Amino acid sequence: MQKGRILIVDDEQGIRELLINEFVKLGYEVFSVINGEEAINKLQTEKADIVITDMNMPKVDGLELLKFIKEKAPETEVIIITGYATVENALDAMRNGAYDFVQKPFNIDELTALVEKALEKTELKMLLALYESSNAVFSSLKLEDLFPIMTSLVKKVTFSQDASIFLIDNNNHIYLASSTYSRYAPQKKEIEALALKLFSENKNEPLFFDINNTPSSLSGIFEPDSEIKSAMAFPIMLNGKMMGYLFLTKTAPSSSFVRADLKNVGVFVAQIAQSIANTKLYEKLEVKIAELEQTSKDLDHMRGIVQMPSAKMNDTALFISEKADYIVSMKDVPQTVVSVITEIKDRALQCLKDIRDIKDCQETK
Repeated sequence: MQKGRILIVDDEQGIRELLINEFVKLGYEVFSVINGEEAINKLQTEKADIVITDMNMPKVDGLELLKFIKEKAPETEVIIITGYATVENALDAMRNGAYDFVQKPFNIDELTALVEKALEKTELKMLLALYESSNAVFSSLKLEDLFPIMTSLVKKVTFSQDASIFLIDNNNHIYLASSTYSRYAPQKKEIEALALKLFSENKNEPLFFDINNTPSSLSGIFEPDSEIKSAMAFPIMLNGKMMGYLFLTKTAPSSSFVRADLKNVGVFVAQIAQSIANTKLYEKLEVKIAELEQTSKDLDHMRGIVQMPSAKMNDTALFISEKADYIVSMKDVPQTVVSVITEIKDRALQCLKDIRDIKDCQETK
């Protein structure tokens, strides 16, 4: 399994070959270009976790490349290497977001260790966001509370400007469940049109595209002067069943979604799908709890009626006890629900004991 993707930017062939050979041996996927201009072109369509770049290059130097990367893909860590290091250059690089500044000739072991640490930083950001989303999924059982958290987190991880979640209701109609767009934002209408189009055509594969290169099947959805520059649509599915879509958009002219974003977004979509399943389970449990509570109340009432046949009260108490055991045995039942069900079961068992005591007393007489 590859550790991550590294882009090498250096006009010295020997440096490129040295770094490529070393990092490929260590399990990285490595690609290279000879100058900053080529690097910018490459990063328009491909994603790198780490960029190792020379500082002094014609047309686009290392500092300009760094600024471009931090605008387009802030999550990418940049290590600058140079044979003409000055304190001023180093400070400029660090102020503009470089992970580190290395002087030639460099120690290859020290550079590989530096790359390891830089990659750990990017992975830590992702793990932190996943941890936050997992906490949200398992601490909230209401979608209206959960979705704003999820959209905010997925925006942060993918560096998107906006995120929207559309769901399919019981009547097989798609509707906007949550969005970070302002109420009257024109982009919101464009995303709603995109959702309706994909849903009507039963699209269940993720896609991403720049608006100036919109697929022909989606032509006419985005206005010529749309503020959206890049979009991603990801179906929300669980066990093969379509639940809705997650939409992400970017507005910066130089910022685009790339294939590598699909992996990160896919993790969040799986969390969203699971949260929907959890909520639906909880809603069913709430109905069952209400039914059991009402039956329990009826049983309490029956216990106070002397002429009520003991057999009927006995059957009702047993029914409550069995149903309670069934609900508690279901998968992923929240602890709060278990506590309520257990209390109802205890009341039913107490009623059952009272019924038997009354019956024994009657038979004794």
